[in-house]
Amino acid sequence: MGDNKGEVEGANNFYDIQHRKYDVRKGLFAMNLQIVCAGIGGRGVLLASTIIIETAIKAGLKAMASDEYGMSQRGGSVVSLVKVGNFASPLVGRESANILLSFEESEFYRNLPFLKTGGVTLVNTSRQLLSANIERLLKKRRVQYFLLDADAIAMQKGMIQSSNMAMLGFFSAFDITPFSCDNIKETIRQKVKARLVEKNLEVFQAGYESAQSFQLSADSKNQ
Repeated sequence: MGDNKGEVEGANNFYDIQHRKYDVRKGLFAMNLQIVCAGIGGRGVLLASTIIIETAIKAGLKAMASDEYGMSQRGGSVVSLVKVGNFASPLVGRESANILLSFEESEFYRNLPFLKTGGVTLVNTSRQLLSANIERLLKKRRVQYFLLDADAIAMQKGMIQSSNMAMLGFFSAFDITPFSCDNIKETIRQKVKARLVEKNLEVFQAGYESAQSFQLSADSKNQ
């Protein structure tokens, strides 16, 4: 690796996201953001997208969503298309999404066509690496990806059904205004049942801290 931090690629490229591509101080994606939340029934996809939307609305931004789901109670596909900013339609077109949050690995492959060139994806998986073919595809399209075992994080906290909170915690570390760690935590407190709030926040915090370890890994590779 060279000395340029922008050269760090793939799952270790947290630095690039936090400090260059999504630095809202430079006006990138500050007010027009398209996010695809994809998973299966029981993964909390719709709750996660609702938290994202309400966090944006509380910050005074326009936000909307279009949800697509079939037999969600039986593990069917669930997709929530979220748009923040000045959009007329809630639909997200092919290769238009800035971010793909995949709450289930299988849904990552199915919904990858939504992601634009240069986009970012976070995948809930126990894998350490993606297949060589997928790696090549992502590199060709300059897609930055992160693999997070959100299920394991939730299980460690005794909240096996709260892997969505680990995903949101990692997402909050991208530092995209207004989706800061504190702002999303505040929304979680408002949207999650009172008796489950603190445990869900523990899972969220663990996801956030996992993202920080990605940043440290990226930095250490460039020293």
